[in-house]
Amino acid sequence: MKTFAGFALFISIVLGSDCPATQPQEDWEYEVDAAIIWPGATLSGGFEEGTPVLSKDGMCAMVFSVQFQFGPVPSTLYVVAVLNQDGELVWRGISGGGAPRIIFLNKEALVYRAIVGPGVPRFSTVSLQGITVTEEQVGSLENTNGMEAAVLQPPSSSRSFLIYTPTPIPDGMPLTIKKWTIPSEDPELAPSSFGLDDGNLIISWPTVAGQSYQVQRSTDLESWGNIGAALNGNGTTMSYSQPSNTDMVFLRVIIP
Repeated sequence: MKTFAGFALFISIVLGSDCPATQPQEDWEYEVDAAIIWPGATLSGGFEEGTPVLSKDGMCAMVFSVQFQFGPVPSTLYVVAVLNQDGELVWRGISGGGAPRIIFLNKEALVYRAIVGPGVPRFSTVSLQGITVTEEQVGSLENTNGMEAAVLQPPSSSRSFLIYTPTPIPDGMPLTIKKWTIPSEDPELAPSSFGLDDGNLIISWPTVAGQSYQVQRSTDLESWGNIGAALNGNGTTMSYSQPSNTDMVFLRVIIP
């Protein structure tokens, strides 16, 4: 029997695309504490410049302002903060002159536009790999004087979204972000191998005693139908075969 290596992997990858929606679940909640950002500081306003925003790989960035007493006159600074996929603060930067704009964000890097002088913008870059929360390893994009960039837009393909405190902040409400995710309803696939034997297409899979397995068939990798009733595993390798001289067909085994 000839085994088609990688065929099961191919099916697994294709099935990981469009998934039916289900009830969103809360992943994490983060409450902004101005005193952690700057000792003795208080919040000056809510989120600004279209933030918070969520990257396709689950990172979150926000911009807000804090006020602190530095001499006789209160001072206001803008804060850029980044949370990881688990809602943990991984970096924060301080900026003056105007609210920064988030341009780019993923697990590796942050790019934001800040005002560094009287009306002088700068595109600052931060490497997020191995950085500490207060580390000031900020670079800049060269040869961008007088140029602009669009703010980061949430990815339309993401299954996650953010709920957050509006601006201005309602009385008594903390400045909070909650991340929600629509779970995937991809079925659990049994590890399988495929082959041909005497003109028959064969799918085989190892079983666990007492576990149910359902063989399914599709002609387009989108709509799947059950073949017979679910089978009960007995700890051995089970197989299903059908003639290979039919139209294009795909087989898989799911664990209901």
